[in-house]
Amino acid sequence: MFNEQVESLRSLHITHFTVEHVVVPSRYSFEEIITALEARVGVYGNWEIIPHQLAASKASWEDVSEKITPLIGESGFTTFVKMEQGLLLSLTGKPKRIVQYVLGNPMIGVMMIEEVPEAGLYIPPKLLVYEDYDRRAFVSYDRTASLLSQYQNEQLTQIAKLVDHKLDELAKAVTGNDIIATNDSGIN
Repeated sequence: MFNEQVESLRSLHITHFTVEHVVVPSRYSFEEIITALEARVGVYGNWEIIPHQLAASKASWEDVSEKITPLIGESGFTTFVKMEQGLLLSLTGKPKRIVQYVLGNPMIGVMMIEEVPEAGLYIPPKLLVYEDYDRRAFVSYDRTASLLSQYQNEQLTQIAKLVDHKLDELAKAVTGNDIIATNDSGIN
């Protein structure tokens, strides 16, 4: 049995799975979405440094929680990265407003990665705010539970559904669009 497990780790494994991609049209302008989103996602922390500081100080899990909790916004997320992709795109002569956010909650993320380390490839989730050439604004993201369904891990799926719920609620709040379907793909 052990030799079979070791051998399986030496071979390439490719998995195909379906991703639920959500695009939410907004009743609000691009600027209004950005303002509303940033008001709900907490204080931007320097996430390149914070984990190193906590590890160097040999912080207890309680200390970690005390440091991280104030950085989490009312949405249950904080911003790890904000990337204004439209800036480079505007250099092509076709100005476009598009901002990608990497949002998450380190306390939730740790539980997910502890359950399945490869979950770190998909979390924290990304959320995109963009405006089309007709000046209509949208929010889009991939549902975390669909991305992680490939691992067939019930604990991970339940946590991912919590993240998806938070993403759905955030998208509703910042777009003014109440018509966001909940997870109806059959992913449990």
